[in-house]
Amino acid sequence: MDVWEIIKIRLQLQDEALRPLVETYIGEMERRILHYCGISKIPEALQFTWASMVVDALRVDLPHVDEINDTVGGGETVKLGDTSVSPANTSGISNVSKSTIDQIVFNYTVDLNRYRKLRW
Repeated sequence: MDVWEIIKIRLQLQDEALRPLVETYIGEMERRILHYCGISKIPEALQFTWASMVVDALRVDLPHVDEINDTVGGGETVKLGDTSVSPANTSGISNVSKSTIDQIVFNYTVDLNRYRKLRW
């Protein structure tokens, strides 16, 4: 199963119109993984990690796309004692910044470090 198929299933994407856009995120995350790990090809064992990273980026960058927004939990209020916290409205988020993408990569270092090659 390729990364696009995994993402399509996870986000329940019915419309192929989003495929070119999603593939740009797939390509960007591929380059980030290759660069971080210092490898020339992504191992099959990282396919699901790669797909998860793309899904995270899509959820941050494209919350206004209905198919993606439907997969994001939200609206819940967490209450501890007399303090309650509600999630912020993310509808104004757009254009994944370099730091956001870097943070997504950082969140997956546990999975990526196994494949990381050190350069001398």
